[in-house]
Amino acid sequence: MNVSIPKREFSREEIDDLRERLRDYKNDGALSWAEVAQRTGTAPGTISQWVSGQYDKGEYWKNQDIPGRIHRFFEHKQEAAELDATLPSIPDFQMTNTAKRVMTAFAIAQNGDMVSVASAPGVGKTAAIKQYAATKPQVWVVTAAPSTRGVPTFLISLLVALGEGEAKGTPQLLSAKVRRRVAGSGGLIIVDEAQNLSQQALEELRSIHDETEIGVALVGDENLTVNLRRYAQLYSRLGMRLALKPNPADAEIIARAWQIERPAELTLLKEIGRKGGALRAITKVMKLAVQAARASNEPLTIDGIKEAHQQLYGEGAL
Repeated sequence: MNVSIPKREFSREEIDDLRERLRDYKNDGALSWAEVAQRTGTAPGTISQWVSGQYDKGEYWKNQDIPGRIHRFFEHKQEAAELDATLPSIPDFQMTNTAKRVMTAFAIAQNGDMVSVASAPGVGKTAAIKQYAATKPQVWVVTAAPSTRGVPTFLISLLVALGEGEAKGTPQLLSAKVRRRVAGSGGLIIVDEAQNLSQQALEELRSIHDETEIGVALVGDENLTVNLRRYAQLYSRLGMRLALKPNPADAEIIARAWQIERPAELTLLKEIGRKGGALRAITKVMKLAVQAARASNEPLTIDGIKEAHQQLYGEGAL
């Protein structure tokens, strides 16, 4: 099947207009030519010469590939701007009952303890992490991943979170840097997606905690609890083990943050909040439903919310 490209050929006047637009785009954004080239899919030296009129020995208008790329770039920006105009603003952080429990656990940990927070996805753990880190001093957040499962890679990620951007060396040197940085800080290390850490990485973190008394909060899914129970020495260190489930009262708080007040719609969103994805599902559904209503210039309705949920989660979603 052939690809349809709306515009392939450009007059010299059109090319000059594109050159001027691109120059203004660069200047307005205080961008380098390298940054402009990366965004437009062109070579830095080529695009700067093309805009200045020096490309192809001054006969820049003969080349149709460059203006084609720039034209598609500006077309895409226009389409993105039109889409953004329909996108709703996601409500600010809401202090749900679950968020209060999570932040209490973090406060206990920052007092020099180790805690774990485990739950199914979507109950608001990540939002609580962001809020706590933004409002409390000396809080460092690391998101564990399969690539940072081991001791050296985890310590490097932790040092980056601590502000050590050029972390190198043996595991012993990396661990020593972490210990020096956090000792006596009264701070808190939050490890999100902690179920991805190996036993060795978890034990290294326990050792850092034992020596420095730095607070540690391990946050993850249900597998986190399963993993921690395997390691008796680590599990016994936990001053609090928080296991979370979706809370219908939380769902109502999030629904009201989206300015949903009618009982039928509140009931629907609470039902969505009890399913997979929990509060995250409510946010995704409302974002899509509000966007669709704005695009069609119609008010948000319960049918629109149901349709958005169906589009996201399939025919049998509700």
